Amino acid sequence: MKSIRSSLLALMLGISMIACDQSAQPPEDLPWQINISAEGNPQVFHMEVGKSTLKDMIEYFRNFPEVAVFAHESRKRTLEAYFGKQRIGLFEAKLIAELQADDAMFDKFQNEASKREGMASGQWKHTLSEANQTIANGLVVSKLVYLPSINYESEVVAARFGEPAERLPATKTGVEFWFYPQQGLAIMLDVNGGEILYYTTPALYPALKQELLEAKPKNAD
Repeated sequence: MKSIRSSLLALMLGISMIACDQSAQPPEDLPWQINISAEGNPQVFHMEVGKSTLKDMIEYFRNFPEVAVFAHESRKRTLEAYFGKQRIGLFEAKLIAELQADDAMFDKFQNEASKREGMASGQWKHTLSEANQTIANGLVVSKLVYLPSINYESEVVAARFGEPAERLPATKTGVEFWFYPQQGLAIMLDVNGGEILYYTTPALYPALKQELLEAKPKNAD
């Protein structure tokens, strides 16, 4: 059974009522409101993945994220900006922006980190110093991760996002990935709740798909 949280089904009714009321302002920043730019990048939450910068996100959401380098067991490194729970459009959600950085920048951010800590996942987290945070603000967002606070039932996902090009099982039991390559979107659906939406560029989409399908299952919190 999924944990008891606000249901997306109830909010869907509210959205439909707003749509029927021509005098009401149409809701914005919904996770299924995806446009594709001339370059083929997904545009969502007033951001264009592959073009918008972290500074753009900070200014739009009026929220300052925690930015850190995550060093993975595989020696892969990612630079992530974590925005805590906030209201985005009609829903509460968390956002994680993965930023484009080269090896020299990763080295600098790690060596000058204000804090270093081990994670339960086996990764090392290197929190950026204040000076390097300013540098990171100018970096381009290469991937957006949207973590909703509400359940995403498969019927509602199909109704709002459409049928995916592929539905593939994850390595974890009860988890399935829905892939929408034309929209730069992948959705993780979990029978126990905790769905995750991923948005990325066409060039990075194959790597995202591979990463999701090969990810090792994590222990429940």
